Amino acid sequence: MSQTVSTSQNGPGLSRGGALDLLRFVAALFIVLYHVAERAPVSLFALHPALGRGYLATDFFLMLSGYVLARTYGPRLLGQDVTTGEFLKRRILRIWPAHLVMLVLFVAFVLGTGAVGLAPQNPQWFQWNQLLPQVFLMQAWFVPGPSGWNMPTWTLSALIVCYAGFPAAWRATARIRSPWTTLLIGVAIFLAVDYAAKAVTGIPGHQLPLRFGLVRGIPLFILGMLLARLPTAISSRWADGLAIAAGVGVVALQVFGRFDHASLALLGLLIYAAGASGAKGWGWAGLAGRLSFSLFLTNQLVAVVWFGLLRAVAGKLGLEGPLLWAAWAMALPACVVAAWLFERFVDTPLQAWIKGWSRKDVAPKAEPALA
Repeated sequence: MSQTVSTSQNGPGLSRGGALDLLRFVAALFIVLYHVAERAPVSLFALHPALGRGYLATDFFLMLSGYVLARTYGPRLLGQDVTTGEFLKRRILRIWPAHLVMLVLFVAFVLGTGAVGLAPQNPQWFQWNQLLPQVFLMQAWFVPGPSGWNMPTWTLSALIVCYAGFPAAWRATARIRSPWTTLLIGVAIFLAVDYAAKAVTGIPGHQLPLRFGLVRGIPLFILGMLLARLPTAISSRWADGLAIAAGVGVVALQVFGRFDHASLALLGLLIYAAGASGAKGWGWAGLAGRLSFSLFLTNQLVAVVWFGLLRAVAGKLGLEGPLLWAAWAMALPACVVAAWLFERFVDTPLQAWIKGWSRKDVAPKAEPALA
């Protein structure tokens, strides 16, 4: 049975086991594929340019985070059911403890392999002066140097700032009656930042390096947040049709060329349609949605271990051709299995302990995992 989350008066509540959970997992899986693409026997980026656009999946995550958070907490913030301090406390306690666990595992791995004389294949990823910013999730706040260790958590670094500003931003936009007006304002902010970043750095804002994560993440989060203001009182058939059309459109655009802004617009439409869809109660999709956060946190370490072992074994066993491709491809299910183990035996018990320790914090029944 799905658990309904309190949401806006514009439409049905967000539910576990719905389309958004499925999309979250698919995007997380594509991000994993993007991270391991260059470790294939032949770089996937060389096979088709579309496989080098994994940044769009990350941008999708940032938009989705703003959307889910607004649909989940927006009405409660306006109704004073949740204070700004309580909201921020919940979000930090949701993401920071699991993040710290993974950093401890990274440090243990690097120290352990170093103790037995195994040097990392990419030592630039494990610079000790980059560890402290990661501990406090500050690595996306213009910190110089390469973003190593658990690299994907730069998005959490950007989202922490988004969380801090969300209550005030949501209350401010609520004063504007037309949701379409606020969405146009959000699009204007995104485009202004995107083109300004390209003028200054030569790189569009939505594709900036990780240390500029705030510039990249905040406009996308705002877009997702403002999508949540749109009315969702449309039929499930229309919502499902829009979602399918948007998904097919995104894939088609990647096949024919690089159309980032159009792709992001379609991804926004996909989020809106999935949020308006009546599809829910898919137990497997609910599990996939829960796994997406753990997959996001654990995939980097799993890939480092997997391909380190593969590098050692491939030479001794003479793996080549199809066998080498099969060994590379098995990294994806290995990441999913590791995420399931982490979710079940680390993240879930940790969150249960935190909620018991912080008894004054009455958490929603279906706390968004990566929002």
